[in-house]
Amino acid sequence: MLCLLVALWAPGLGAREHQGISDSELVELAGRAMKEYQVPGMAIGVIKSDKVLIRRGFGIREMGKPQKIDPETLFKIASNSKAFTTAALAILVDEERVSWQDTVIEHIPEFRMNEPWVTANFNVTDLLTHRSGMKRFVGDLMLWPEPNNFTRADIIGALQNFELVSGFRTEYAYDNQLYIVAGEIIPRVSGVPWGEFVEKRIMQPAGMKRCFADAIPKRHMRNLATPHGVIDGQLSIIERGRIPRQPPMSAAAGGIICSLGDMLTWVSTQLNHGISPDGRVLFSEMQSKEMWTPRTLQTVRDRDFELHKTHFKAYGLGWRLADVHGYKEVSHTGTLAGFRSYVVLIPELELGVVFLSNGASSTARAAVMNTIVRSFMPVEQRDWIQLYKDEAEARDEQLRLSTIVEEPAVEAPQECCDPDLSSFTGRYRDPWFGDVNIYLDDGRLMFAAEKSPKLTGPMQHHYGNRFKILWPDRTLKADAWVTFERDARGAVIAMTMLQVSEDDNYDFTDLEFSRVD
Repeated sequence: MLCLLVALWAPGLGAREHQGISDSELVELAGRAMKEYQVPGMAIGVIKSDKVLIRRGFGIREMGKPQKIDPETLFKIASNSKAFTTAALAILVDEERVSWQDTVIEHIPEFRMNEPWVTANFNVTDLLTHRSGMKRFVGDLMLWPEPNNFTRADIIGALQNFELVSGFRTEYAYDNQLYIVAGEIIPRVSGVPWGEFVEKRIMQPAGMKRCFADAIPKRHMRNLATPHGVIDGQLSIIERGRIPRQPPMSAAAGGIICSLGDMLTWVSTQLNHGISPDGRVLFSEMQSKEMWTPRTLQTVRDRDFELHKTHFKAYGLGWRLADVHGYKEVSHTGTLAGFRSYVVLIPELELGVVFLSNGASSTARAAVMNTIVRSFMPVEQRDWIQLYKDEAEARDEQLRLSTIVEEPAVEAPQECCDPDLSSFTGRYRDPWFGDVNIYLDDGRLMFAAEKSPKLTGPMQHHYGNRFKILWPDRTLKADAWVTFERDARGAVIAMTMLQVSEDDNYDFTDLEFSRVD
C-alpha cells in the first residue's frame, strides 16, 4: 500500500506536492495574464497557516504613468463588500440586537415585496442569500452606471414593483438590491450608519488602515488603482469608475475600497473564525459557521465537475460555497467597471488567497486564482491561461459557424419616410426608475434619464416607432433599443427598452414607461 501511495504522488503523473506556487512561477503567471487579457496591473496575496507567503503587486496603477501597484494600492473590491455587511450583522446577532430569523419589516417597516405573504415572511437571512424569487440583477439600473441620484429609500421603495419570477426561497438569482436593504438594518438597529459601523467594529479593531467603507480621508486619497477596460479593441481608462472619496449608495453591496495588505488581514480574520491577527474577537465562531453554511443551492455544471471535481455549489451569507477536489471552498468574486476582485478560502488547508486588479478581465482573475489555489492541492496542475484561451477560441469558432442572431422583432417596418420626431418628445415615467425626458436638440431626438445622468444620449431612428441609442460613453456597454407605443388615435403614450447585445452590462426589460406629459 505504501508503494502505491508513493507512486500516486510521483512527479510526472499529473499530481505534485502541494507546496504552493514558487516566486518565479508567480511572476510568470501574473505577467502572462496581464499580457494575454490586457490587464494593467494586479495585486496578489496568499496566507497559509497564519503566515503571509505572498503580498505583492504587479504592473502599473494607470496606463501611461510609471507608478507601480504595491500592497498598499487601493482597489474597489466590489461584491467582496458583501462579506463585510454580513459580518457587521453577525456582530449584532452576537449582541442579540438582531436575529438572522427576524423579519425585515420588524426593522424596516416600509419594506415591501411584490407579494404580501413574501413581505410578511421575508427575514434577514433572505436578504443575504439570493433566493427572493426576483429576477437576477433586477433593479441594478438604480445602482449603475455611477454616479447617479438614486437613494436607499428609492431602493427599498422599488422592490414592490419587481414581480417574483420563481417561488420564494426556491431558486438562486443573484441580486444587489437586497444587500443594500441589509445594510440599512444596521443603522436601524444600532443607530450607526453602515459605513461607520463597518469601519469602527471591523476594520479599525482588526488594524486595517487602508480599507474604507465610509468616506475616505483626504490624506488616504493616494496610491489609487485606476480602472481600465478594453473598448473597441483598445485598452482604455474608465473615468466614471475611478475611486471616489464618498462611498456610493450601493456600498453595502459593492462599495468598499481596500488594499491588498488589509484584505489579507480580513482573510486571516475569516480563517480564524472572527479573530483578527492580533487576537481581537470581532465576531464569534458560531457566527462564522452561520456565514459559511449553505443556504441556497446553485447549479453544478458538467464543466464544474470536470475541472474542479465539484459536487455541490451553494450560497451562504455573503459567501459562495463549493467542494473543490474534496475541500470546502469559501469564496466570492467582485466585478465593477474596470476592477476585478477574488477571495478564496480553503479552511482545511488554512489557505486564503486574494486577487485584486485594475482591469476588466474576469478570465484573468479566474486563471490566476485557479493556478495559485490548485498549487496548494495534490491535484493535476493545469495551464489555466491556455485552457481559457482554447475555450474562448472554440466558442468564437462555434459562433462564427452558427446562424446570425436576428434583431428582436418588435414591429414590422413601416413606410419609407421618417416620422415627425416632435411626436415622441415629452416626459416618460417608470414606477421604479423614475422619469426620462425625450426632447429635440438641433434636430436630433435625445434621451435623458433624470436620476441616471450617464444614460443621456442621441436616439437614432431605426424604423417606425423604433430607435437605437448608442451612449456617448462607450465604456458603458449599454446600448439600447427604444420602442414607442401609440394609441388608436396615433398619439404616443408609452415606451419600452431592450438591450442591443446580450453581452451588454445592463438589462432594460423591466422598464415600462408611460408618458406623463
